[in-house]
Amino acid sequence: MGVFKKTKKHTPQKTPETKDEIVVKRCPECFVHLPLDAKECFACHAKLGKVDKYGKARKNTNWLSYIICILSWAFLFFYLKWAFAF
Repeated sequence: MGVFKKTKKHTPQKTPETKDEIVVKRCPECFVHLPLDAKECFACHAKLGKVDKYGKARKNTNWLSYIICILSWAFLFFYLKWAFAF
């Protein structure tokens, strides 16, 4: 009464041992395969960094956004302190 056929066990793909074995890198946003020297994804226009050991490109950190966010919170805090005289 075998309704299901026996299949082979799924074996995971072998990851490259060194970065020299990696031929392409993948965009971290849309997972498109790109050349190793690409600085920007042609599909989603995300900026790309170096490739990791799995072939996925790292995201570049947008430090300007972090600095603007911290300064905005500091400005709000000091404005509230000045306006309401805690």
